[in-house]
Amino acid sequence: MKNRTLLASALALAAVAGVQAQNPLRVVSYLEIYDIETDTHHVVKEFPFLIEAPNWTPDGKWLVVNKEGRLYKIAPDGSTDLVEIKTGTIDQCNNDHVISADGKWIALSSSDPTEKGWNSYVYTVPFEGGEPKKITPVGPSYLHGISPDGKKLAYCAFRGPDNEQDVYVMPVKGGKEVRLTDAPGLDDGPEYSMDGKYIWFNSVRTGRMQAWRMKANGKEQTQMTFDTDMNSWFPHISPDGEKVVYIAYHEYEVAPGDHTPNQNVELRMIPAKGGEPKTLVKLFGGQGTINVNSWSPDSRKFAYVSYRLAEEIEAPKKEMAVQLYSARQLIGTPELFAKNHEYVLGRLAQMGYTGAEAASYSDGLFSGLQPEAFKAALDKAGLELISSHTTRPLSAQELASGDYSAALKWWDKCIDAHLKAGVPRLVMSYSQKLNTEAELKVMAEYLDAIGRKCNEAGIRFGYHNHAHEFAKIGDTTMMDYFLANTDPANVFIEMDVYWAVVGGAAPVDYMNKYPGRFEVLHIKDKREIGQSGMVGFDAIFRNFRKAGTEAYVVEMEEASTPNILKGLRESALYLRNASYVK
Repeated sequence: MKNRTLLASALALAAVAGVQAQNPLRVVSYLEIYDIETDTHHVVKEFPFLIEAPNWTPDGKWLVVNKEGRLYKIAPDGSTDLVEIKTGTIDQCNNDHVISADGKWIALSSSDPTEKGWNSYVYTVPFEGGEPKKITPVGPSYLHGISPDGKKLAYCAFRGPDNEQDVYVMPVKGGKEVRLTDAPGLDDGPEYSMDGKYIWFNSVRTGRMQAWRMKANGKEQTQMTFDTDMNSWFPHISPDGEKVVYIAYHEYEVAPGDHTPNQNVELRMIPAKGGEPKTLVKLFGGQGTINVNSWSPDSRKFAYVSYRLAEEIEAPKKEMAVQLYSARQLIGTPELFAKNHEYVLGRLAQMGYTGAEAASYSDGLFSGLQPEAFKAALDKAGLELISSHTTRPLSAQELASGDYSAALKWWDKCIDAHLKAGVPRLVMSYSQKLNTEAELKVMAEYLDAIGRKCNEAGIRFGYHNHAHEFAKIGDTTMMDYFLANTDPANVFIEMDVYWAVVGGAAPVDYMNKYPGRFEVLHIKDKREIGQSGMVGFDAIFRNFRKAGTEAYVVEMEEASTPNILKGLRESALYLRNASYVK
């Protein structure tokens, strides 16, 4: 019971405290249309403010959206501006609005202006505008469906002492509401099929949000989607009764019962009879994207809204790369890369990253792709491949004997693959902790030998540190020994500033002691950049010229939430808005 109450509170807050709470960040909205027959989509119009939840009128002439608590219509070809549909004193309309099958009226959800605070009710208003009539006397009530004959409304309601969230219907003319679902957890998004026989809805009763279907009287409740890695919301059935489009949230983004804005989502489609889902669009959106039915009358197209965060667009543009290892949960294996890379790389570019550092080289391939194909994927996203991490440490036997000829043969193949990928820098990402100066000597010679091979191929070679490179070995450290005993023409150091601090070192001291040696830097923090206060980023950036730094790479081992893309976005914006970062 307690969990249900908490869920109810969270959902209430999502549509709450005025309409602006639906998306608290400034956004740019893109009203889009997807064509099922051609598998293409296009932007109808761009808006420098929040619009949400398009409906398509039954005559095909208009799309209806909500903006700042009001309803507006716009031509599907974008040839008109937003035209307000007058709703009188009701000025807190949210993104739950549906057009009757005859096109004569609209049902909507809104707070009651005569009450304090937010408590959503269902209203109806003529399509041409007027003073809405309150239908549900009790709230919260969130509308999602109108029966084809125009006689009943279907909505999600919070009722009882525990605010149980279930599907209800009641007559448009008013009367007794009827509860159709009673499963534990949230049931939401009820929508009638055009023949009036079924109501589609989404339910979290199995532990993951899925699409369900039941008869219009609530009988035969049947699960229709079985997504294993997504939470499926708001199933919308096409007018011809054959297709269902819904929005799916990644499980790493939100909890099963949440449908928040500013997330990485997919629009998926299944046959109305059930079957495997097809992903149609991957986009940045969520709340407001497709809350209500938006199918065209001919069942060929549907409308939706995608978003960009205004701060991502407006923040100063800077040259900065991202270490793709940061997004390893999403693209860290060939299978994940094949599934997610187009969307993930595109989002990284939207955040403001201009380059990337690879971390997936293995046996001639990058994320399972041929080098040329891997580079093409990054090029398509607008990310320049500035460097690549890989490693071939020396074994204890190689360190003891000083014979690393076999290891150098490994690097020959590695260098050839990186040449094909067009990588300008190859970075050895790790060496185990060394224990003696004899081992240091062998490793430094090894690094120099790799660097010479890279130079011959026209690639720069570097070494990336962790914390153990700053531990004392006699009178020196691994870091100091490598800097003092490798040729700068062969080896640069990609100093990871966070691991340097964890290892007890001051990055700026190293920049001053070894000027010109740090061609690339890893800009990293405990989590999001600038969050911990551990690393003096301002001093580090102001010493780039002395350090010889030509590029920097943002890396995140983990974020403060399970959503690593959110953390990478916050890190990018921190650096883009920092006055000391050029």
